[in-house]
Parts: sequence; C-alpha cells; structure tokens
Amino acid sequence: MAIQNIVLIHGWASDGSIWQDTQNYLEQKYPVYMLNLPMSKNIYSYRDAVIELIEHKDLYQVMLVGWSMGALIAIQVTHQLPHKVQGLLLVSGTSRFLTDSQLTLTEPYSGGIPAALIVRMKKRLIKNREQTITDFYKLMFSPQEEAQGLAGEIIGSALSRGRTWDLIEAQAGLDFLAEADVRAELKEITCPTLLIHGEQDEICPIGGAEFIQRQIPCAQLISYPWVGHIPFLTNFKDFHRALERWLNSYDNK
Repeated sequence: MAIQNIVLIHGWASDGSIWQDTQNYLEQKYPVYMLNLPMSKNIYSYRDAVIELIEHKDLYQVMLVGWSMGALIAIQVTHQLPHKVQGLLLVSGTSRFLTDSQLTLTEPYSGGIPAALIVRMKKRLIKNREQTITDFYKLMFSPQEEAQGLAGEIIGSALSRGRTWDLIEAQAGLDFLAEADVRAELKEITCPTLLIHGEQDEICPIGGAEFIQRQIPCAQLISYPWVGHIPFLTNFKDFHRALERWLNSYDNK
C-alpha cells in the first residue's frame, strides 16, 4: 500500500524545524506532519503527544520517522498503534540509550552509552545550560564532518533556528533517555523498518542500530562511513536517495 502520511519526530534539545529540509523534500509527494514535543512528565509523555497528533489529524495510516530520541518514541508509538503504522524509519536510532552489561533477550547489549554520561550532563546543565547543549551538538559530528566545516555550519543554522530547551525541559528529556527501554517490544514490530546510521555516531553508537536490525525481522540497515549523528543534514543527498528508494518500494507494491 502506498504511503498515506509521514510523521517526523525530532530528538533531544531540538524541535520540528530540524526536519525542515527533509520535510520540504517529502512534501513534494506525501502529506508530512511535524510536532514539537512537549516537556516530558513521564515515560509516555512524548509517545502520547505523537498519538494525539495522529488522532487529532485523523491519520488512518502513517509512516513514522524518528531521529535519535525520536526513534525511541517512534518505537513506543508503533507498539501502541500497530494497526496504524505502515513503516518505521529510524535515523541514528536506538532502543535503549544506555549501555547494559546484562543479557538482553539472548545477548548482551552494548548499543548505548554509559549512564555516568547522563549524570554528568544533568550536572553541567545546571551550571551552564547553553554551553552544555552546544557541546552536545558538537558531538553529533564525525572528525571528517568537522574538517569539512559542517559542524559550525549546521550548528549555526539548522540546530539554532528552533526553540531553545529550558533547564527543566532538558533535564526531563535526559530522564526519559535514561529510563526508556523498548528492546522487548522490537520482536513485536512487523511493519517494514529502515535504519539509517552513521558509523561514527558517538551519541547513539551503531551497535544500537545493529541490535534493532537483529530483533525486527523486516528491518534493513544502511550505514555511512565517516558520518556522525545527523546524516539527514551532513549526508543529505545519500540520505534522501535511500529514503526515496525505500518509499518507492511501497508505492510500487
């Protein structure tokens, strides 16, 4: 069945405007919806905001596109509304942001980052919120992307044009990232799933995407060498080309 609607979900310390170029590209052919996530009050606040958008717009079927934290949310929504989600595109995504040495399902999980980094970020946010968020943005880029001048260019444009998260909102988002764990739900996902990931992503290591690929029977992973956490901006031509091929596979069925 052809794609009916596309919903774009942003990540931590950003908003819907991060998708502006992708939205402009997709709107040539599809109805596209974005939202600015509200402050997280519990583990389901972000999920419920996306579901509210889907229900308010009376979207019968949707494809969910989630970046970074947005990928966690997209998986939550898919688990809640399996009859409505046609497909999943997880960009720089993960099913568990923190690493876990314990066995997960049948294997150890090494697709996250140490919990101590979240604790350190929360402390740094109190001392200097703006600098902490800027430093987080800088982590999104690989050394090769930095050498090309992409970090300064994108931080000065796409990452700074949206609204700024305040202290409480940023800390609540980190609490969500520390708590959210959708690994157990992956096996229940039956819709086509595409993962796009940079091989030098330091925020959501590619091991997390590889884990998702192994757990979802219909998942496909496309990875880019020398690319960091934000491939839809630093590697937009390849990203849009891969996205178009995948969407066309729906339209040609």
